[in-house]
Amino acid sequence: MVLLLILVAVSLEASAQLLYKSGVDRMPPASAPLWHLPALWAFTWHAVTNWRLLLGIGLYVPEVLIWWIILTKAPVSYAFPLTSLSYVLLLIMARAFLHERVPLDRWLGALAVVAGVYLITRSAGIAPHH
Repeated sequence: MVLLLILVAVSLEASAQLLYKSGVDRMPPASAPLWHLPALWAFTWHAVTNWRLLLGIGLYVPEVLIWWIILTKAPVSYAFPLTSLSYVLLLIMARAFLHERVPLDRWLGALAVVAGVYLITRSAGIAPHH
């Protein structure tokens, strides 16, 4: 159950980041440096009217709630390293949905992350912490 909750949280994290990137890519470039008030206002307006950015932010709410549950059931030294799977999932999603070019060394890095997660899940049982 804990592993399933972690996978849901990881999926929410990767989806939020994908939405951020997709939203930012659709925003117009700043007309001036953001420390100029009109440029900051325009940037803020475009951000708060961008459904992709808002949905990305919104995905963090259920992710935090799920993490509260996870941390009541598993040691943080077990659970948190598994969040590195979000890097792997985001790499796959960026390739599939944003059509980003992903070089071989990134795929190899993702494979290393998966191997590390495997070792963590294999070597650490989920025992209640007190």
